[in-house]
Amino acid sequence: MVKFKNELSWSASRAKEFDRCRREYFYSRYGSWGWWEEHPRGEKYQTMILKNLASLPAFTGTCMHEAIERWYQLKRDGVTQSFKELYESAVEIFRAGWRESMTNAWKEAPNKKVHFEDHHYQIDILKEQTEKLRKNLEKSAQFFLESKDCQPAREAHPDSWRSLESMSTYQFLGIKIYAVPDFAYIDKDGVLHIWDWKTGKQREDDIFQLHSYALYACEKWQSDPEQIMLHGAYLNEEKVLSMSADFNVLSGVQDKMSASIKEMMEVHFDPDEDPVLMENWPRTPDEKKCRRCQFREICKI
Repeated sequence: MVKFKNELSWSASRAKEFDRCRREYFYSRYGSWGWWEEHPRGEKYQTMILKNLASLPAFTGTCMHEAIERWYQLKRDGVTQSFKELYESAVEIFRAGWRESMTNAWKEAPNKKVHFEDHHYQIDILKEQTEKLRKNLEKSAQFFLESKDCQPAREAHPDSWRSLESMSTYQFLGIKIYAVPDFAYIDKDGVLHIWDWKTGKQREDDIFQLHSYALYACEKWQSDPEQIMLHGAYLNEEKVLSMSADFNVLSGVQDKMSASIKEMMEVHFDPDEDPVLMENWPRTPDEKKCRRCQFREICKI
């Protein structure tokens, strides 16, 4: 039987988690390690369940991403979905996840099926909330399919595609770096366009994430930074933020990645071999974050 090893790896989302709360990062990356070998099921299994809890807004974004991915796959096969079909596809993905969470079907495979944080912690979900999420999907689907801003991405020929929701990695400072560009293609002038679909609001670190994808493109496809365009498509807000890959920003992203990896390396350990030093994993002092943390059920001071 293959013996898995907990190796340090990096992504923009993992770095954000590490900065937000060291304790949260510990539970997410180390606390559930080896749950598949835990008999009888105990703390590791419980931590794994909490690690895989989904928030309603984040899952709504996942549904839109999966629906757009299907739209592209159908386009590659010569089938073009209408706005209504794209929207209904996203809604059906959401409903399937809702059923898994509501009926406890998630218990069959808690590391793979949908289990909402609200259901787990018995938080009332108001009709206004679900209606807001439904409108988000409708508005996002319509903007993707009907807006002039997204037209270049929609019309890109399949032969020009370089990535479609494909998780991949490259090495940086000897560490595996994960990157999942939502969509990337090369235009007739040889310019690589990288798109990131967003169903939430614009955030400061979005530019950092987009430029981290540009670094990935340089490593994975040997792309010239001067021939890379980055697009943050805020579907629910009906706008696209486009920019050329900037050398200064790319340099800054590499510096931040280096600093982040160094901090992670200082506390990284092998949970199969090394003792846990909880002083390395303090909780955030922000109580607001604690109250909504998915690990609040087990977090100990």
